[in-house]
Amino acid sequence: MMSQRKVGAALSYLNIIAKNLVTFLYTPFLLRFVGQANYGLFQMTNSVMVSLSLLSMGFSSAYVKFYITYKVEENYKQLRKLNALYLILFGCISVIALIIGTILVLNTGAIFGRSLTASEIQLTKYLMAIMVLDVAITFISSVFDSNITVNEQFIFQQSRQLMQTFLVPMICIPLVFMGVGVLSIEITQISVTTLFLILNINYCIRKLNMHFDFTNIDFSLLKDLGIFSFFIFLNQIVDLVNNNVPNFILGMFQGAKMVATFAIAVQVKNMFFMLSTSLSNVFVPRVNKLVNLEKGTDVLTDLMIKVGRIQMALLFFVLGGFIVVGKFFVQLWAGNENIEAYYLVIIMVLPSIIPLCQNVGIEIQRAMNKHIFRSIVYVIFAVVNIVITIVGSIYFGLIGASMGYVVTILCANGISMNWYYSKKMGLEIKRYWGETSKMLVPFVISTIPLILIQNNVSVNSISRFIVFGLIYSCIYIAIYLKFIMNDAEKRILMGFIKR
Repeated sequence: MMSQRKVGAALSYLNIIAKNLVTFLYTPFLLRFVGQANYGLFQMTNSVMVSLSLLSMGFSSAYVKFYITYKVEENYKQLRKLNALYLILFGCISVIALIIGTILVLNTGAIFGRSLTASEIQLTKYLMAIMVLDVAITFISSVFDSNITVNEQFIFQQSRQLMQTFLVPMICIPLVFMGVGVLSIEITQISVTTLFLILNINYCIRKLNMHFDFTNIDFSLLKDLGIFSFFIFLNQIVDLVNNNVPNFILGMFQGAKMVATFAIAVQVKNMFFMLSTSLSNVFVPRVNKLVNLEKGTDVLTDLMIKVGRIQMALLFFVLGGFIVVGKFFVQLWAGNENIEAYYLVIIMVLPSIIPLCQNVGIEIQRAMNKHIFRSIVYVIFAVVNIVITIVGSIYFGLIGASMGYVVTILCANGISMNWYYSKKMGLEIKRYWGETSKMLVPFVISTIPLILIQNNVSVNSISRFIVFGLIYSCIYIAIYLKFIMNDAEKRILMGFIKR
């Protein structure tokens, strides 16, 4: 399993590199060949349809917790019943998603009639119809995805995602040239989703010997699952608000073109989330095992620090590079009309580093069944986020739309959760920040001088983009290796180099 975690983590970062390289080539292609407005329609529609993912109500996270509990107890009969219960549960959720999605499709005009033309509304209907089917299939696939995760089959999981990264543009681009337009994106997505559902089922049944026992299923287990999952469900609502409501609100009050700019910023922001979660996800089963084996909070804090330091080093390295050369990159990638995306990324990512380097803490919470406080705090600030985003979008446009997100992250994640980790969970948060905040040193030293230099020498060409990027990277890496890296990180690095 250690090999699965190490190779899986390495593959996940390879996947991130590939995914972002593809995205940075793929998005300008879509903007050019399907148009800024139509691309904005896709992103706006996607923001609405993502809300259907809430129907999972956090049951996937509950699956990991209950599966590992039964596995530690060697209760394999109950494992088979758990698998059967989840297949029935997500089958029902898939049907509900189809019903709700159909209602949304039929009322597209009522939802977006204020800011869209008749032809745009018709195109949105087609996009939403395909997305509904895609979401329904995804729910069925999530049963098998969860089984792959809980069995720590990260090599297969990340290899499959790497395949998906390249498969999407390979299918979509020919469709665009054939004149299918923005619908190509969703036709591609549903095709890939269906293919990987088949691959997941085959892998779980043949490789992992996943079995289902539909006889005498203990449906009373749904009560325990529901209680555990409900508060994760509330967290998902907050994530939906933070990541998708600004697109929806901008679509209502400002139109599709502004949505496209915001969506570009969100794409870059999501890269930071992928950098963080790709590492923490491979530790989810391990965290649950440690909690089930009743290891002390000092062991859990050590794990949180170990993962958090690596996450913060990567996040600050990428963010600093974006601050130094990102404006030219956005101009080159998405055009001058989307230059505000550069400022949006910085505004949204800086506060996000707090929760992104504490993802393991979230998993510890869930494993300890102490995630209720987090859910309640997040719901309160989700409401605050909506109010600020509406007012900000109307009066201040794109920058205003991001302010609700910033306030939510700083207050809910930065202040409330760190207090809870320390006072109520017994984690050593002062020690955690003492170890992780050292990563600010290479970030500050390598970023500020290069920003000041740009007052006289701007990054306005490919050659300067490369030179500034290399100088920044060398300064950051040299400071990190010389003054910040600890012995454990040196062993990880040397092991990686040897492999």
